Amino acid sequence: MAGWYGYASSQNAESPEDSAYSRVTNPERFRPLHAAMLEILGRLESDFEVERSEGHGLDAELERGLEPARPHVRLTPRDPEAAPIAVVFSTFPGLNVRFGRWFSEPFPSCGCDACDESAEGEIERLKEMVDDVVAGRFCESIRRPLISFRGTGWRETKFWSSVGRRTNRSRVDGDRARELTGGGRRLDLNWKPWRRRRTIRKDRRV
Repeated sequence: MAGWYGYASSQNAESPEDSAYSRVTNPERFRPLHAAMLEILGRLESDFEVERSEGHGLDAELERGLEPARPHVRLTPRDPEAAPIAVVFSTFPGLNVRFGRWFSEPFPSCGCDACDESAEGEIERLKEMVDDVVAGRFCESIRRPLISFRGTGWRETKFWSSVGRRTNRSRVDGDRARELTGGGRRLDLNWKPWRRRRTIRKDRRV
């Protein structure tokens, strides 16, 4: 399965057998994702002006269908125009990460033998996405249908960097779109870069 910005898993040239799509031989190979995410969260908290929250049930939608391995973590920038990052650590083991208000992404994206993802490749993909969010290279939008009262709306997410970009577009129920936009036809969230913490220097007198 292709990753972000052209990174791909180390699949064999031959197509995998059908049973490989429903088989996960060694899920423990993804265990390093937990340590990597905790290291990333610690670095972000140290370097940027954010508030850290921990606990179960902080994001019911993000946790749905997963068995948490530890408390959910959320970093919320003090600048409300910068995108928050929330993480659920699953017992798979893996991660489910929310960037901004609506967009969430699993790591690994699948985990089956056919996709043949690696912890190293998924950590690299995770770091790239986090870097984009922190740098303000991330935006989200919701659009409601113009004619139908209960028709389908659209949700769009964009990430970009010097090595590439990705746009994710998906349908969303009209009522849900109305809820997300606060009753408007469209809502655009052009997230700003996170603010770095100021270094306090003490003057020395001789």
